[in-house]
Amino acid sequence: MKTNHILVALTLILLTALGCNSEDCLSSDASIEEYLSDSIPAVELFLDNSPTGLYYIIQEEGDTVQPTLSNSVTVFYSGMTTNGDIFDQTGSSPRTFVLDNLIRGWELGIPLIGQGGRIRLFVPSRLAYGASQAGDICPNSDLIFDIELVSVQ
Repeated sequence: MKTNHILVALTLILLTALGCNSEDCLSSDASIEEYLSDSIPAVELFLDNSPTGLYYIIQEEGDTVQPTLSNSVTVFYSGMTTNGDIFDQTGSSPRTFVLDNLIRGWELGIPLIGQGGRIRLFVPSRLAYGASQAGDICPNSDLIFDIELVSVQ
């Protein structure tokens, strides 16, 4: 019986040593500001009215139905780092979320468009996951999201 405990402990240590760590995650080598200065004409960009540092491009405004934080939103989206590494996307099926359960960048950005609208959000890490690693996303990563707001419930 003692041998089984030792084998389990050794297996856990080995799995921990070989498991995912911050070197395996997707990082953003460039900050949002660096990415934008290299990639996007300034005339297309908008800075959030507050001092949050959220940048965005409204690609399509959508209709007059705009979400509030208490609404559920159904969206198609793609998320990537400033290196261009895609870490999540919906594919052909949209996903539904309660807006106030999402990262702050989405809470600030999605209400800027109406149902049927499309927006590209440039989210500094402090409005995303900050110093925490989230799945494959490295700590302190600035992120980019392409979002289509399918519906507001």
